Amino acid sequence: MLICLCVFLGETAHISYADDLTLMEAFFTRPEGYSGMVEVPGRGLMRYYAQNDPLWGALAYERAETPSRRPFRDGGCGPTAGAMAIANLVSEDELPAIAAYAKQGYSLCSCSLNKEKCNKRHARYVLTTQRDFVRFLPLVFGDFATGNNVFDVYSRGESQGTGTGFLYEIAKAYGVSITATADYNAAVLAIEQGDTVVGHASRGGAFTNTGHYLLIAHIDDERVYILDPLCRTAYNTYQGKKIEVIQPGLVALTHPDYAAANIGMYFIFHKN
Repeated sequence: MLICLCVFLGETAHISYADDLTLMEAFFTRPEGYSGMVEVPGRGLMRYYAQNDPLWGALAYERAETPSRRPFRDGGCGPTAGAMAIANLVSEDELPAIAAYAKQGYSLCSCSLNKEKCNKRHARYVLTTQRDFVRFLPLVFGDFATGNNVFDVYSRGESQGTGTGFLYEIAKAYGVSITATADYNAAVLAIEQGDTVVGHASRGGAFTNTGHYLLIAHIDDERVYILDPLCRTAYNTYQGKKIEVIQPGLVALTHPDYAAANIGMYFIFHKN
């Protein structure tokens, strides 16, 4: 879907900037794809974002000086999980606050989530409204991580994934504190108190062969419910332990199977 748009824009290179911008606005105001609100058992409605959403999964996610053009769907779990943590902790009208911490206004196009990696063949859709930031918060956080922030933080490197340093600076925009801990019980208590928790799954577990960030959505007496930024319909059975897919993006593990997630670090987001 994204590729078709790029070809379409390329074939109509003679159109005016205003028409080009209209096309871009039409593209980014389409109905949501994989992302949206989901009903988490025991927790209620939560905002879900997918790094591989068809609307933005193919967008280049790189720092300006990085020669490659890796897509957001392959390495955007950090910004996406962070966006879920913030979006489910603060009110929607607070989400545009991050705009005040950008070096240049946050914008999108059909090829890149940051301006530096854009091929400059089309207009960019500038995020201005509350609805824009609600819908595209993972991409804003991704742009922030590539260096578009007043803190000069660069968390997207040439290796796989994204470092967590950018999240601590993003938290400042929302009056949120982040505590990193390896204590699972501390994460459970935080969720019970209304905080949001991002877990980092290490390689060798059921979720990833490299590293992967997830949102721990809810924990009850039987299961741990997880919002997985990589929206999938199925998971391989891991050493006899199974991930139950409630719906793509929302999964659960029983407490005996939870070790298969291989989550070794938790980032607790607390609204000050």
